[in-house]
Amino acid sequence: MKKILTIAFVALSLGACKKGFDINDNPNSSTDAYPGLVLTNALNTTASSTTGSYEFYRFASPWIGYWNFSGAISGFLEERSYNITPSYAGATDTWANLYNNLEDYEYLETQSKVLGKPYFEAIAKTMKAFDYQYLVDFYGDIPYTQALQSTKFIRPKYDKAQAIYEDLANKLDTAANLFKANIGKVASTDLPYDIMYGGDMTLWGKFANTLKLRILLRQTEMTGRTDYIKSEIAKINANGLGYLTAGETANVQPGYLNSSGKQNPFYSSFGYDTQHNPQSGHQYYLAAEYSIDFYQNNDDPRLGRFFSTINDGAGTTYVGHPFGPTATEAEKPAYISAIGPGLVAYPDDASRAQPLITDFESLFLQAEAAERGLISGDARTFYEAGVTQSFIALDLTTDQAATYLSSSSVANWDDPANTGSGISAESTSYDDKLILIIKQKWAAANGFNDIESWCDYRRLGLPADIPISNNPAATTRKIPVRMPYPQSEYSYNPDNVLAEGNISQFTSRVFWDVK
Repeated sequence: MKKILTIAFVALSLGACKKGFDINDNPNSSTDAYPGLVLTNALNTTASSTTGSYEFYRFASPWIGYWNFSGAISGFLEERSYNITPSYAGATDTWANLYNNLEDYEYLETQSKVLGKPYFEAIAKTMKAFDYQYLVDFYGDIPYTQALQSTKFIRPKYDKAQAIYEDLANKLDTAANLFKANIGKVASTDLPYDIMYGGDMTLWGKFANTLKLRILLRQTEMTGRTDYIKSEIAKINANGLGYLTAGETANVQPGYLNSSGKQNPFYSSFGYDTQHNPQSGHQYYLAAEYSIDFYQNNDDPRLGRFFSTINDGAGTTYVGHPFGPTATEAEKPAYISAIGPGLVAYPDDASRAQPLITDFESLFLQAEAAERGLISGDARTFYEAGVTQSFIALDLTTDQAATYLSSSSVANWDDPANTGSGISAESTSYDDKLILIIKQKWAAANGFNDIESWCDYRRLGLPADIPISNNPAATTRKIPVRMPYPQSEYSYNPDNVLAEGNISQFTSRVFWDVK
């Protein structure tokens, strides 16, 4: 472990010295960094730029009903009103961070080929797909075939989002086959550089397959897409590695500590500093009324793990507040539940690993795919395993999960229509089992990956009863379906971004969002 931590922190120190993102940087200009060191830093950067980042929660968490904004501050009008512009930080920072991260993976892939490190090459391909998928999910058409080649394409063209998705699926097949071919062949000296799976090629192959399944399920509502999805799943079946299952969460762990600059990235944004003072994110984001009601009304033991009682655990009741109103005295942290000990327990969670794809997300993906007849296996088994692993991730017990699954009408597979929370009433377009899967996927993802719930809402309209902002400035009362392109593109790549036309956060849908 000491060797792993040493390598990790050397790589993180090198990464901290990098200059800011510039789309004109040439990722292939440097040839003196060993690919392993680049991998360590790149994986940690992915964790801090996606599921561990402030930007991944600042708009999705309130829009999808998990968190709300504290009355201690009067800001966040963009999120409360849905009035998102190209200068919005959630759009500009995500674009810059992901392309910056992609430069590292591009270098890793190139140098791994030069040095004959196919396992590093496969990881690079997989993580590029991870980053590019989110760029497509946020923005639609993006620079892809000409991206990361600034000496050749200073102003890269935009590729069609669907074509990018299809190429990502192909690249994940290639990666999975490389992982399979290199099981047990990773050099022992290279194992510590992999801060996610420690060089376990089987788990990496499962991660690549799970990511591809996520990509394919995004496209289920598109007319005439079923045959394509089935043919792509057949390719997953052919490599024989399967998907992530219980206990196989993709956890990035460089050796996080409760020390300044070394905390888990999610915790450092939404938890506490080393002296147990709440970080700004812990004070700015409090419980939404919608999520408190869901967990509380359904006797869900996860309530006390996702949220604290009022006054950051000093009180005895759980309270959330509605989304949209401007700040009031009653909405300050003393009167509203905060992000809870299942996500930011002091000081233990400062050093916990940062998940990229959880085992329960993978199981819910498999449950949906099985319910749709796209993969073999029993949808109920996948679903109940997903709920159980959600409980385990919050340090709850399998017995608590079993009780919840059998007694709660909002979780019971045999009786999804008999619910006080409206499962059967949510939609006439989907069967009750699919609605149940997505509702519990939403219930589990809180604080683990709110973007996935936003994507499910755009794709399926589920959960259907997510509240809409009642802020007076919200002239369009509708959850946005995308992010606008960042202002930097209009400044430095104007011809190509303007060719995409006028972008509206309410009507310019990503290709797979056809509802």
